Amino acid sequence: MTARTTSTLKKTLGALTVTAALASPALAGGTKLDIQSAWPLTMPASGANAAYLGEKLNEASGGSLDVTVYGAGKLVPSLQIFDAVQQGTLDAGITSPLYVAGRFPAVQLFGGIPFGPDVLTHTGWLYEGGGAEIWSEIYAEQGVKTIPCGLMDSEAGGWYNFEINSIDDLKGKKIRFAGLAGEAMAKVGASIVLLPGGEIYPGMEKGIIDGTELSMPAIDITLGLQDVGKYYYLPGWHQPAAMNELIINMAKWDSLDESQKTLIEESCKAVNLTSVLSTLTANGDAIATFEEAGVEIKSFPPEVLEGLHAAFDEVIAEQTTKDEDFKRVWDSLEAYRAKTAAWSERR
Repeated sequence: MTARTTSTLKKTLGALTVTAALASPALAGGTKLDIQSAWPLTMPASGANAAYLGEKLNEASGGSLDVTVYGAGKLVPSLQIFDAVQQGTLDAGITSPLYVAGRFPAVQLFGGIPFGPDVLTHTGWLYEGGGAEIWSEIYAEQGVKTIPCGLMDSEAGGWYNFEINSIDDLKGKKIRFAGLAGEAMAKVGASIVLLPGGEIYPGMEKGIIDGTELSMPAIDITLGLQDVGKYYYLPGWHQPAAMNELIINMAKWDSLDESQKTLIEESCKAVNLTSVLSTLTANGDAIATFEEAGVEIKSFPPEVLEGLHAAFDEVIAEQTTKDEDFKRVWDSLEAYRAKTAAWSERR
């Protein structure tokens, strides 16, 4: 090979390298974004949403973003995701606002509301009724960006090894519940026990708890609760709809350009649709499996729901009195429900 040929070849290869780098931004390395889910990536809806989001962001960003998604506990414990994101040791997380309700009581209203609106109205309030803006403002004060990301349909009323025919049947029973619903249950006499998901099955099996709520049938079946629970109550009263969240360290969020921010926000809307649709048939299949296993499917009597509703009203009155942010969020929700009632209550 002559010196002239070698020189020409080097120039050609150099030009091809530059062209390839321009045509495929991924080769130059996109903005790294590590996201940890609070749930296993194999869990229907909640966990699968994180995997779906990462896949879509990598596909649609054209290499502008380099997203890696981790399952529950891979980088930090699930209940520490908010702290890790806040401190910047983790870029982002998909989790539930219910997990930080002890520190910021108001945000649990975004995650799910006992006797609250259905999926459509809840989502409408967030996107059209100002809910998401208040949510963002509360988190921004903590150095965290939040985006609604993981719409969930109604949860089941829970698993019980005793029948609930009156409000008195709940008195003294040890029940795994949390949040505002747990406070309402406590007011009617239940003994509320906080257990992580992995301890629910053995807790029911050994009689440590008499009942538990977890999620919707498609998720409940992943724990095999049909083997340890006698009665399954449908529908749930404590969470007619829920919204999980994508939280991002604010400094990381501010480092992104506008196209990247828009892509993330719009991809989370796609997650919401995919999430709520993905469990419709799975929920029906799960209930059929429960019945085949001998579980008795029951509904809460009106008297029980009335008692729980009255207890929940007491909880709301207490929270709105002592927490300014809680009152702001609750007032926003109630205003939206009033504006849409003429249609939503007739659907």
